[in-house]
Amino acid sequence: MPPPRPLRAAVATVALVALTACSASVVGDPAPPPSASPTPTHAPLTFEQAAAALTPALVPTATVTRCDEYEPGSPEAQEYLDQVAQEVAASGGTAAPLPSPTLPQCGNPLLGDLRAASVAGHAFALGDPIEVPVAGGASRAIEVYEMPDADAAQTAVATEAADIDGWAVDQETPRVDNPDGTYLPRTVTSAAGVDEVDLPGWTAYVLTRDEASFQDDGSAAADPYSAAHLWAERDGLVVRVQVVGDTPGQAVATALATATQYLQALSG
Repeated sequence: MPPPRPLRAAVATVALVALTACSASVVGDPAPPPSASPTPTHAPLTFEQAAAALTPALVPTATVTRCDEYEPGSPEAQEYLDQVAQEVAASGGTAAPLPSPTLPQCGNPLLGDLRAASVAGHAFALGDPIEVPVAGGASRAIEVYEMPDADAAQTAVATEAADIDGWAVDQETPRVDNPDGTYLPRTVTSAAGVDEVDLPGWTAYVLTRDEASFQDDGSAAADPYSAAHLWAERDGLVVRVQVVGDTPGQAVATALATATQYLQALSG
């Protein structure tokens, strides 16, 4: 006995819907998925590029010093040692034997780097009295380190950002009397902290603090100033920017501006 007509019509309707659905899935080529936006990439930086971008224009120019490390055993290292030996011999020497010349050591020797380079500048000449604060920092330095690999660079910057020694912490240090009769006045550290900063393509943090010193009677022993250390890493390289003797509250801005100027020179 045939099923009632309404039910058969319903079955036909369901079959038509199913057929339409199947036909839609097989007729013609499937539409290609939307193309994903390409992920921005950058060519890895080399230590040679990073070192070449260190110029006196990045630091105060009253006194500028440059430091470059050489790979032991390389022609550049031997050329440096030969030059130092010649300069010592030309100076006349002494009756006592002189120690053998050694290769230069730049920056922080405890960082575990393969080699480093730096440029430092001061707003005063050597031997002149040092007065702080100075807008833009009485002294600024930029150091570049080649680490064994990218993980080592990331670990180095993360360790510095952790501020294990508590440098970027508000605190007070009591007066210190020295054996020679001099003393260091009481020091108050304020506005201290660690923050991540935006340097495109780099992972970067800055540590900062303001310092003020006081005599026993509470009067100021010196004008207050600010200091900052900016650490950044990329491609197995580590960069540190140091600012000392800046206007209170301004060392971070100076460090960031200096780092930005350096990266512009590096990319140019």
